[in-house]
Amino acid sequence: MDDMDEIVQEFLVESYENLDQLDSDLVALEQQPESRELLSSVFRTIHTIKGTSGFLAFGRLEAVAHVGENLLARLRDGQLVMTPSTTDVLLRMVDTVRALLTRIEETGVEGDVEVDLVVTAIRAVLDGEEPVLPPVDGAGHTADDVVAAPADLVPAVVEPA
Repeated sequence: MDDMDEIVQEFLVESYENLDQLDSDLVALEQQPESRELLSSVFRTIHTIKGTSGFLAFGRLEAVAHVGENLLARLRDGQLVMTPSTTDVLLRMVDTVRALLTRIEETGVEGDVEVDLVVTAIRAVLDGEEPVLPPVDGAGHTADDVVAAPADLVPAVVEPA
């Protein structure tokens, strides 16, 4: 394993650990939406992921983390308040970050994980608009992703003998 592989592996381990804490913090934020301490913790996690993903040239991950960081900074600074829509986009951001990390872990690259929908939704919240988030399945795919999946990714139906 070369030095870059080791750095990426450390980044993945640290990011997964941080996301686990971030999940807990987001749940707590639903109960304490004005908590600067919780917002600062979530902000620091996303800020760290953004910075390291930029260093490692994971541009899609950096883009998601960057816009999420902007939203979290406004929440932390009291310019925006937590709403159900804000919570929804932050949770979707975490799901997207997790999907990107999984793809990086599996393949070494970000692949084709959908990021535009969550980036657009977060920007809508930043602009004071209602975000549009299509439903996802348990694997983080939108209905369009599932329909558009290449045939080799769709499990074959095996008839009993």
